[in-house]
Amino acid sequence: MRRLAADRRVTGSNASNHDAALANLPHADPFRFLDRIDELSSERGRGVWIVKGDEDFLRGHFPGRPLVPGVLITEAAAQLAGAAAHHFMSEAAGETTGEGSNGMLVLSEARFRRPVEPPAIIELVVDAIGRFGSIHRFDFEASVDGVAVASGSVGVSLTPANGEASS
Repeated sequence: MRRLAADRRVTGSNASNHDAALANLPHADPFRFLDRIDELSSERGRGVWIVKGDEDFLRGHFPGRPLVPGVLITEAAAQLAGAAAHHFMSEAAGETTGEGSNGMLVLSEARFRRPVEPPAIIELVVDAIGRFGSIHRFDFEASVDGVAVASGSVGVSLTPANGEASS
């Protein structure tokens, strides 16, 4: 289970709040794929993953012609979706501080349109498309230099850290 620490009001272009939302992600190197969050609300998130080319996973995927694994692009989108879903839960509870929430990726569907060769700046956008109980579903698109490289949907399941179900 992932734990999302509490950062309750991250909207618009407030860079310090975006930095806090990024710092509050439960992921750490080498499994945090978001380098920056540019926009975050309960309905939408925009962020960036910078692939430098020296990441360990590239050594074997593939030797001589490294490609960013599509499943990791999907995971980066899920991390951004988790931050937006956490923001939604915070707004719904009317909280500005708190203990955070636990979450996990519960489903994903993805289409990989073009290979991504490092170095690359992968721009990610997630848009909320529905909620059912603790499950928040988002469409996502990933692009490099304005060209779509992947799209699909991810679902994240979040529950408050105290274990009570959300509505």
